[in-house]
Amino acid sequence: MKAAVLGSPIAHSLSPLLHRTGYASLGLDEWSYQRFELTAADLPGFLAGLDESWRGFSLTMPLKQACLEVADEVSPLAARAGAGNTLVRTESGWRADNTDIPGLVAALRPAWQGWTSAAVLGAGATARSSVLALEELGVTAVTVYARRPEQADDLICWAASAAPGVRLTAADLGAWTWGGEPAVLSTLPAGAIDGFGIVPGDGLLFDAVYAGWPTPLARSAEAAGRTVVGGAELLLAQALLQFEQFTGRRPDAGLLRAALAAAIEPKIVFVGFMGAGKTTVGRAVAARLGRPFVDTDELIAAVAGRSIAAIFAEDGEPFFRRLEAEAIIEVLTGAPAVVSLGGGAVGSRAVREALAGHRVVFLDVGYDEALARVGADSGRPVLARPDLPQLYAARQELYREVATVTVSSEGEPGQTRAELSDQITARVLTALG
Repeated sequence: MKAAVLGSPIAHSLSPLLHRTGYASLGLDEWSYQRFELTAADLPGFLAGLDESWRGFSLTMPLKQACLEVADEVSPLAARAGAGNTLVRTESGWRADNTDIPGLVAALRPAWQGWTSAAVLGAGATARSSVLALEELGVTAVTVYARRPEQADDLICWAASAAPGVRLTAADLGAWTWGGEPAVLSTLPAGAIDGFGIVPGDGLLFDAVYAGWPTPLARSAEAAGRTVVGGAELLLAQALLQFEQFTGRRPDAGLLRAALAAAIEPKIVFVGFMGAGKTTVGRAVAARLGRPFVDTDELIAAVAGRSIAAIFAEDGEPFFRRLEAEAIIEVLTGAPAVVSLGGGAVGSRAVREALAGHRVVFLDVGYDEALARVGADSGRPVLARPDLPQLYAARQELYREVATVTVSSEGEPGQTRAELSDQITARVLTALG
């Protein structure tokens, strides 16, 4: 039996982790869960080419509206929301459903205190789910705080028919901290409202962001005395509902919550050109921090049963890059670790997207120094490229783009390799704090 998450971009998705953890806990060895990057235009052809072993799909943007158009049946809740996040195979075809709304209700209910008014920050697709969830919780008045008045107006018009029991009004986003609503649901991306001063008082704040938790918004709200609920609880709750629809079974929520907490903890990731010392320093940093170490080149070679050079020679670089991106995404959405990436990994857009939210250390080494360190290493196919200087320059720009910390990997005259490694390791640990 097969299931998967679909969308674009998809590298960041933690759905595979949650569903696979559930399969393992219940002994569902016949089930597998994958991820596929698809646009709305790709979805009809993708579904048409599937066999009966495919039982369900989790959907992210931009497929939440598109799934309603390809489904043979649409649940009443998905129809009200105008969006779905789930496709389940039935006897009559594909059924579209929305588990985001009951998932949000489940995430909020333990902290809910019977409030009848609330605020929603943002007016996009997630705001619609928030309004319907608030209606289920008994809210009758919602203030929508948004930067774009026209988007807020669209939400209000939609709610007039989709959620007639809730009265929506609009206000400028900058006024939300003074609105006085006891429950605030932020549907905004990370960093969109960081720095706003939150008025002290009781109440609840939900932040849909789950990466880099606790977010600055969550920390500010907690310091102001509010109960804080994170996006991870929504992610978990909607996944449990999907899992049950796909398999007919329900895994232990505590096991999935623990796996999710470990996965969203930022990884320490080393990037840089060959010879920068990523593996050596990465191992040393991992040992000092008491974390596992993963060299993705070593991981790929072990899984493939052959060297990187052999993969390049037998299947070509594009094939290797696909293997590399898949391996990196799995590592970055897994348990806490210190990770070293191959020098060319950042050339993949999917890898660069997957690095968001992690602590990325760029070990910066000069071109001549890098070549002197690696010498004539037959295990490095890139050394044979005639455009190596240009490749170095292009990659340096990408390393800087993804890095959260940059550390010089240059040594001093007369240093031994061990002394150089110790020096760079000390620099990294200082930079990481």
